[in-house]
Amino acid sequence: MSSSVTPATLDYLARRLDELAAQFPTSPDAVDLVTLTDDIGVLAHHLQHAIERAQERFITPQTVYPPERAALTRLARAAAGIARALDTLAEALTYATTGFQREAVEDLAHSPLRNDPEVLRIMTAEKYVAARARLRHTAAALRATSTPAPPGPSTPRTTGLRTQPAAVPQTRQPNRH
Repeated sequence: MSSSVTPATLDYLARRLDELAAQFPTSPDAVDLVTLTDDIGVLAHHLQHAIERAQERFITPQTVYPPERAALTRLARAAAGIARALDTLAEALTYATTGFQREAVEDLAHSPLRNDPEVLRIMTAEKYVAARARLRHTAAALRATSTPAPPGPSTPRTTGLRTQPAAVPQTRQPNRH
C-alpha cells in the first residue's frame, strides 16, 4: 500500500524548497551556468516527486479520505508553484546562454550590450531572485495549516422571528464650514 500525503510530507517539501531557494544567488557575481542547470534539475526532481506522490495516492481513490485530499490539493498547488519557479529559471538560462537582446529587448543587434557578460549575469540574477520568491511563497503555502471548519450547531436552528432592539434616532449636527 502506498504511503499517505500528510502535513509532515508537505513540511518536508517546504523545507527542501526553502533550502534550495536559500542557495540561489542574489548577486550577478555569484551566477554560474553549471549551478543554474543543477538548480533546474533539482527543482524538476522535486516537481516529479510531488506528482508521483499524488499519482500513487489516487491509484485507489476510495482510500483517500478528506484530510488527505486537502493535503493533496496543497501538494498540487505546490507543484504549480514549483513549475512557475522552473519556468523562471529556464528564462534565466535562456538569457544567459542566448543573450538578452533576443529575449528581452528588441533592436539591440548593434548594441555594445549585446553579449556583455555582466548584463547577462545581472538578468540571470534577477530571475534567480524571482524564482527564490516563488519558492518561498510555495513553501509558506505548504506550511500553512488549514483551519478546520467550525462544527455545525448541535441543535437545529429555529426559524422564528427574532426581536430586534428599536432603532435609536441620531441627531445630526449641521456642517459648519
